[in-house]
Formats: sequence, C-alpha cells, structure tokens
Amino acid sequence: MSLSVFTPGRRHAEGSLLLSLNLPETLPEAHSRISGGLSAQILRQTASLSTFDESSLLRMSGIDRNTYSRRLKSEQAFSPEQSGRVYMMIRVLSAAGKLFNGDMTRAAEWLDTPAKGLGGKKPAEFTSTPPGAEAVINLIGQIEHGVIT
Repeated sequence: MSLSVFTPGRRHAEGSLLLSLNLPETLPEAHSRISGGLSAQILRQTASLSTFDESSLLRMSGIDRNTYSRRLKSEQAFSPEQSGRVYMMIRVLSAAGKLFNGDMTRAAEWLDTPAKGLGGKKPAEFTSTPPGAEAVINLIGQIEHGVIT
C-alpha cells in the first residue's frame, strides 16, 4: 500500500477547466498571463463551461457588474489585480470539478455548502481574494487526501 501525503503549499494540477479556457496551470506562466490582463470574455466562457452564471462568477471573483460590462463593451482586458482574482476563482472551480470527477453540478453544490475547514463558511465566499481561493484549494487537497481538519 502506498501512502500519499498532502502538503498545503504543493500545487496539484486542477487542469480540466483551466485547459478548456486555455489558461496556464503553472504559476509562473499564470503570472505572465495575469500581468498582461485577462479578457473579460473569460467569465462568459467560464459560464458556458460550468454550471455558474455570469452573475455568480462576478460575485465569486469580486468583480463589479458595471466594470465587467464596460470591459466587455470596450474589449478592454481586466487589470492585473482583477485578472488575478478571476484566475484564482477559476483555479478553485477547476479543483472542485476535479474533486467531483468533472461533475460541475456537484462541485457547485459543494462550493455553496458551509465547510468546517473554512470556519463554517461556504467555499464560494472565499474565492474573491487570492488567499481565500488558496484556502479553498488547500481544503480540496486535504479532502482528496483524506486529511481531516
């Protein structure tokens, strides 16, 4: 029997949603893309690939609806700070999807359910900041490895 140990700082490939959106999985590559700004269209594409609507994605990434509308109309990219929040939110969705073997409906239900490992708050409430998103990704890793917190 082999033993797998979860390390909070260790990245695991969330893959599927990131790859579907043509976003990098490695953090150095993500840094380059985020620095240049992500297109506002990324939220529309994410909505089409997941069970979340654009309003939910805006809330989860902490992006104002008016800002989003302006960016779409002008075809202007999000700022690096906004792009970072969007990227981290998508990483969380990817990790949750992987946890439920690609079942985004179950992933969405889990993200909207209070979690003990997050102080009784819903994982979706944490995705608007990079540290919050990282906390959810770490919790998903703990669940995948059977670590009880």
